[in-house]
This record gives sequence, C-alpha cells and structure tokens, in this order.
Amino acid sequence: MADMICFEEDCKLLQPKNIWTEQLAKIIEKRQAFYMYPLAKKLIQSHFHPLFLSATTNSNDRGRIYFFYGGYHTGKSYLLKYTLVLIKRNYPEIWQIAEAPIIKLDLNNNINTANQLLLYLLAKLGRPINPKTLLHWKKTNLIKERLQGMLIRTLEGCGTRILILDECQKLLQSRNSNITDIFELLKDLSTKTNWNTELRTQIVLCGTKDGIPLLEAADWIQGRTRTIKLQELGRQDFGVFLMRLYRDYISLGVSEKWSLVNKGGESEKWVLNHEMALYIYQRTQGKVGLTVDLIRTAVLSALHDGRLYPEKYDFEDVQLSEKFFIAQPKSAKPITKSSQKKIKLSIQDRTCIIENCSRNHKPYARYASLVYHYKIKHPEINLVYEDDNHDRHN
Repeated sequence: MADMICFEEDCKLLQPKNIWTEQLAKIIEKRQAFYMYPLAKKLIQSHFHPLFLSATTNSNDRGRIYFFYGGYHTGKSYLLKYTLVLIKRNYPEIWQIAEAPIIKLDLNNNINTANQLLLYLLAKLGRPINPKTLLHWKKTNLIKERLQGMLIRTLEGCGTRILILDECQKLLQSRNSNITDIFELLKDLSTKTNWNTELRTQIVLCGTKDGIPLLEAADWIQGRTRTIKLQELGRQDFGVFLMRLYRDYISLGVSEKWSLVNKGGESEKWVLNHEMALYIYQRTQGKVGLTVDLIRTAVLSALHDGRLYPEKYDFEDVQLSEKFFIAQPKSAKPITKSSQKKIKLSIQDRTCIIENCSRNHKPYARYASLVYHYKIKHPEINLVYEDDNHDRHN
C-alpha cells in the first residue's frame, strides 16, 4: 500500500470519481462565450458599427481617435472581441474581399517612443523591419516617415477598417518623456491626406481611465479625440446578466439547483436568489469581467469536486484580481522551486493548511480536489506527496 500512494496518479484512482463532471469541466475550460447585455449592445450599435462603416466614407481630413476606457475588469477586452464577431456576422461580404477588416493588438510596457510603437505594430502585422534597412533610415533621418508609410500601406493592404490597440494605459503614461511624439504619430495616422486610397483605418485605443488626462491634454489632438466609457452594470442590469450566465451553464449540463436561483412561488420557476445576487454584485462591483471570472471559477471548482453545481463556499474560495496585470519591481526575483514553501500531502488530507484560506475548515470530498485547490489558489506552494521526495505536481 505504501508504494501505491507515493504518486498523485495512484491516489486519484482510490477516489470516487464523477466522470461526467470531469468531462463537463473540460468543456467549460476550453469554451469562450460572450453574454450580451443592454449596455454592450448599445455601445456596439452606436459607436463601433458606424466607426467600421465610416472607414471608407468619412472624407474629413481631421480624423478622430477613439479612446474606449473603463475600470479594471469592466469587460472592455471582452466586449471588443465580441464586437469583431458581431460585425463579421453582419458584414460577411467585407471579410470576403479584405484580409483583416478589424485587428486587435495588445500593447506592452516596452513602447516609449513613436518609432518603437511603429516597429511593434509592423512586427505584429507580419512586417518586421530588417536591421540593416533600419540603420540606413536612421542615417537619413527619415525613419519615422518610412515606418509610418509602411504601416499605412500594410493596413491598406489588409483592408483594415478598425485598428484596436488594447492596454494603451501602458503607452499613455506621464513618466514617458516621449509621449508628445506618440501623440504626433496618432495625429498623422488619423489624417486623411496621409493615406493612399479611400480607406482610412480608424484607431481605437482601449484601456483604463489612467490614460484619459494625457489624451485630453495633447493640444495637437485637441478636438480629434472621442472618449467612450464602459460603465459598471447597475443592479437591475446585473441581475439580467446573471440570469444569462446561469441559463448558459444550465444548457451545458450544470444542475439548475444551485444557490444562484430559487423556486419562485406558485409558478415553480427558477428565479434569481437576491441574497446570492447581492453577494456577487458586492464582490465584483458590477464589473462584467470579474463576474464572468467569478462564476466560471466557482462552477469549475464544484465540477472538479465531483458536484454538478456550485455552493456559496465555492464562490468564497475565489480570489479576484482587481487588475489585469500587476507590475513587478525590477528587483523582484522569480520564484523557484527551491524558494517555495513545501507542504507534504497525505491521501487522507481534505482541508487546506493555509490558516487564512476559506478551505482551512471546509474539507473537500475528494483528495484530488484538494490537490487542484493548492495548484489554483496557492501556486506558490510546492506540493510534496506522501513518501515521495520529488516534486510531482508539474
């Protein structure tokens, strides 16, 4: 018996396993879904549809730069991805004649000048610049003009109507001494006379509100910018949104008997559990992205524990991140296995030993669920299995 329980794989064989819940968990893990709600529909119809169509019809030389912003996890990137799907569904004929009518790119922290932005965009679009060519352009002091012209020709060749630059708060930072050059570039890219055909790619900057003050302060773009704010959901809209998520998971095979809903009066229909809805609203502050992450993670936690629906403690176990990214100081050292805290697991263990963890006093039904809990909730922990001196959790 001692030999049998040395390995995690053997431990799992000893546990009662619900094959259906494991299969359903795999389906949900691979699935990407968008849940339409009134605010999203309004933004797509009032802003992104007209913007897409105006790429070839707007003759005004002074084009506009759109800044689509909101708080962390309000669902900006989530909405933009679905906008692409929806517009493609409505205008399939444009996708038949153009290579990439809508392009979405994520910016990073390494872009500090206009030339770096141009080089980054060209590389992402499959047009990297040869170092020798770049050196020659530098000698002639025409590097920005050459790069800008190549970017415009590339976008024209792709038939790109909207270029979405996500995470742009990383670009529009006050500490960047070359921010004026970046604003000048954006102005040039929005000017009609710099384009060679009737097409002019519409630029949409997407990010948090951190970039708004700089965007509005740029004198040479004053009057060319338009800001679009994605609001957090109000309580009524939030309730409608929760029911959409609930019905979607039910359609996949999750049991309808979970704490998000209750049987409602004589109708015997499932209605929203207001106490649970209020709890989720307070946890997520009405932010779409956080809500989707919270419910998805709670459902997966239940499925991995062999249950067909989540309980409230599954939601309590989820640690939500308030930001999409966390900037690490340059002096921070990467975590290595030798520096990780080690915990030795036994096949009889069912609770987490981390004192402030909600699972410290709430045992799992299966050993495998506890292992999954450590990997997801406490990735800094180095698991060592009973009678096994090797790190077998990878």
